This record gives sequence, C-alpha cells and structure tokens, in this order.
Amino acid sequence: MTHHRNTFVIISTFIIVSGFLSMGGALTGEQPTPNQSDIAGVNNTPELPKYAHEQPDSSVNTPIPLDNKTQRTDVNVSKVESTLKQKVDEHRDDNDVGPLNADPRLAIIARHHSYDMAKRDFFAHTNPDNETYTDRLQQSDYACGGGYQNIGAIFWKANDTQTEEQLAEELLHGFMRSGQHNMAMIDPDMTTVGIGIYITEDRRTYVTMNLCNADPLPEDDS
Repeated sequence: MTHHRNTFVIISTFIIVSGFLSMGGALTGEQPTPNQSDIAGVNNTPELPKYAHEQPDSSVNTPIPLDNKTQRTDVNVSKVESTLKQKVDEHRDDNDVGPLNADPRLAIIARHHSYDMAKRDFFAHTNPDNETYTDRLQQSDYACGGGYQNIGAIFWKANDTQTEEQLAEELLHGFMRSGQHNMAMIDPDMTTVGIGIYITEDRRTYVTMNLCNADPLPEDDS
C-alpha cells in the first residue's frame, strides 16, 4: 500500500445568530491542495428556539443517523471523534477556556455534512444543493446563537495517521495551524460542539466541527 504525505485542507465559516457567509474550497485527487478562507459573518436572525444543548429532543429534527461512519474495518471513527473532542478541550484549557458540551445531535448534523462531501465529491460549507451550514441548523430546528463551522480533509493511514490517536492529533493540529480556525476552537463564547467524521474506502477523511454558543438565553422581561 502506498503511504501518502498528508496535507490538511481546511475551511472555516462564522455565523452570528444564524447568519452565514459561504467559503469556497476543493478537494481533488490523492494530494489535496491546501485551501483556507477568512472567517466572516453577516447578521440574520430567523426565529429559532432559545437553547440547544439543553433543547428537548422533541424540538430537534436532526437527520436520520448514518448506518456507519466508514466502510473500512481498520478504524474506529467514534474513537477518533471522541479523542478529537478531548484534545480540543485540552487545548481550550491551555488557553484558560472551559470545556465544551458535546451534543450528539449537533454531531449528527456535522457527520451528515462530512458524508455528503465524501459521497458527492465536494469540499465546502455550501453543498451542491446550495444548502449552507445555517440552512442545515434551521432544517434540524437546532438553536445556535452564533458559532463556527470548521471543515477539514486528510488521509487515514498516511505516514502520520496510522492510529486513531494520531489521526485526531493531526486533525487538531491542522486547525491549530490556522489562526482563524484556532480562534474558533478556543472562543470562550462557544459552549457546545458536534464533531462528525466520515472516512471513505480509499481513506479520504472528512471532518466537520460545528461549534455553537448554545446556552439558554435569558428571558426577556420587557
């Protein structure tokens, strides 16, 4: 088997309440070309519930969970996801920021986007149907009072990703090497994270990290 030298490809987007400015990018061939775009945001405030990680399941309509996170038998994708979340929390602690709540519903939304990128061969926040990160949150009735979405692509079983631990480490470091993507992970206003990874049979690994300010908002007494 040929081992590939990994190049981590990343794009990040920023939303204010539920605003969104799309970022372009591409992943093609066996050697992805690094691609990175600035984080930006726009104001747009559609009606959504007031909270997310404490939001009742009955008010969230996430997509049906995938049957699997990979067709491969040599990797535990759930372990990669949980290890990456742990490493993000450790990185936040190093920057005097508290840990994130892991919301499996937000992870389902993230994982479906990773799967979509893998199956339809694109690499962007906006899918070929012109649906954005904000659209996916709204379709699931998931309340995200401002947040970020980081996406990345790398190869499993390359020289530096031989184990689940190494893969999670490379994913973290890939985001850390970009100031804006790093800022998204350590933003103290972010309370909730959903990490969704999909690995193709040819080892392409797509990660979507949804970060949200999803604490309940105070009641308006006015």
